[in-house]
Parts: sequence; C-alpha cells; structure tokens
Amino acid sequence: MDKKILKLYQLYDGYCYNSDSLFLYDFAREFIKKSSCVLEVGSGSGVVGLLCARAFDIDLTMIEIDVYMAFLSKINAASAKIQAKIICKNFLDFHSEKKFDMIISNPPFYRLGIIGAKNRRIKIARSEEFLPFREFCTRVKRLLKSQGSFVFCYDAKESHRVFHILKDLGFNPEVTKFVHPRIDKEASLLLCKARINTKSSIKILPPLITHYSNSQLDNTDEVKKIYQDTNTYSIKVHSKDISLEEKEDIL
Repeated sequence: MDKKILKLYQLYDGYCYNSDSLFLYDFAREFIKKSSCVLEVGSGSGVVGLLCARAFDIDLTMIEIDVYMAFLSKINAASAKIQAKIICKNFLDFHSEKKFDMIISNPPFYRLGIIGAKNRRIKIARSEEFLPFREFCTRVKRLLKSQGSFVFCYDAKESHRVFHILKDLGFNPEVTKFVHPRIDKEASLLLCKARINTKSSIKILPPLITHYSNSQLDNTDEVKKIYQDTNTYSIKVHSKDISLEEKEDIL
C-alpha cells in the first residue's frame, strides 16, 4: 500500500471527516478488488474514496450534494494525482447506466431531532432526514452489479433497523464489525458489508476498541495502526474563500 500522506482540504464551516471514515476505509479494504468500479456516496472532502484509490487500482466515482464539498473532493483528488469522477448531486436523484462493483459510504445517520446543528451544511451531512436509510439502500441496489458489495458505517444503536431494512430490500449483511470507544462501553459504530440476494450467514468480526482509557490520546494499538496506514493531513479553508468558477465540471 502507498502510505504517502493524503492531504485533504476541508471546510471550517462544514462537516469534517473523523475517525469513522478512517475505520470504514480500513474495514472496506478487505473487499476491494483491483480494477473495480467504486462509487463513494456523500464524499465530503473525498477521504474514503481517495484512500481506496490510493491503495488500489480502481475506477472511482464520488457523489456529494454540497457544491463546496464536491469541489474540495475534486481539488483533493487532483492534489493526490488520483483520477476520479466527481458529481455534485443528491444521491436520491442520481441515475447511471453504469453499475458499480462497490458502493461505499459514511452516510448521514443521526435520527431527526438528535442533531441540533445550526449550520445547515453540517446538518445535511449528519442527519438521516436528508438521506433516509431505506431510500438510500433502494438507490444503492439499483446501482450495484449483481455480485457487488455495499459497504457502509452507521450508528450502532440503529443496527436492528439497519438489518431489517437490508433484509426487506433483498440485501444480505455478510460481514459486520462493531466499534467501541472502550472495552467496557457500548458500541458506537456499525461497519457492514452487504450484497444482494446471497445466502451466506453473517460473519461478525472481533470488535474494534478505540481507546484504552478516557483520554482521547490513549488510542489502542489497532487504532494507531489505522491512523498510520491512512496517513491523512487536514487543511482547513472557509467556503467564502473558495471560487467555484470550475463548478460546471462537477454539476
């Protein structure tokens, strides 16, 4: 794997990627095949898709609803010398003749009323009301190849609903992993790989424990390795300082 640092421009006044995205990439890398067509939904600054493309020879498409974030996905891909198609569009309105081997996403997964962000850009990025899970999965199913993989993360507290909706729509959750902030704490994040109409039993991987103690700097060895392998660096910019003269390329 190429561990060259991945520099990512992000918005001061928008949603910034966090460890969830890095954990999602680390989980997904076991399922990515060479030369596969990969779609990242809700790319934000492009962190997950670009990490996949840095490590594997893939045909990458990224879709993002916010024009400023989509523009940053484009800039970050160019900076990393990664070929990617960037689309600025609501995923629920996205149609494509092209089918994908993998659709990967860290979607907005907090239920209505949980996110009280006054910043609408952050609210759109985090609240499920802007991308309801059932509608999200329905669109994913239309865009996946018959043997394609749907890889995503979600609020662990919503796991029962996630599995019900997947089964109801014809997805089989094949591999899952739960992330816990400490060994004695409840899971905070669900990582899942699902495929359409397969018969295999679900495989539940050992959990990822993120910290040894309450200290935010006391990361477990597994998390330290993920951070080392992903090797990302964030550069903050403000939306008012971004010129969108090239935005027609992503609309």
